[in-house]
Amino acid sequence: MRFRVPLTDEALEVLRRAFTGEKFSFEGKRYNFQDVKITPGFVQPGDPPLWVAASGRNAGDFRIGIIRSCLVTDDPARDWVDVRAAERRRMEVYNRFREAAGGHGGVAGITEEERIPQTWVVGDVDHCVAELSAFIREYGLTDLVTWGVPPGMRPDQMAPSLERFARDVAPRLRAEFGG
Repeated sequence: MRFRVPLTDEALEVLRRAFTGEKFSFEGKRYNFQDVKITPGFVQPGDPPLWVAASGRNAGDFRIGIIRSCLVTDDPARDWVDVRAAERRRMEVYNRFREAAGGHGGVAGITEEERIPQTWVVGDVDHCVAELSAFIREYGLTDLVTWGVPPGMRPDQMAPSLERFARDVAPRLRAEFGG
């Protein structure tokens, strides 16, 4: 636990260098890389934002984001089966990480009242917009992150949902909340 902050700081420095789009080298206490360049480049101008989970500061001074996955589909019974299986595999892996860390990390110790739901939103466009809008309002979020493709799934399996999210859900959320 005492190394968590310095290791995180070093990892953030590596990511900042990686996100310049230029070749870089890094030598630190934990990480060492030579002549690394991240390809392909980034879609958005500048570099991708770095999100760091932390506590103990005034949340009003920061943008607040969380992961909330969304499957946009007109047939949840058909399309949720593969996503649910991928999510189960992901949680098995995360639980092994937590167990290997001696039970540290994760949501242990968080009461039900403090817990923010991160379950998938599954349904048609109107349902996804309604659920995500209510979630953003309830928790005062400024940013919402969603999985592109759950681990273990192929990109083509999620492409229809991602296209509908980008074309139909995200613009409605932007219009409602600005940004």
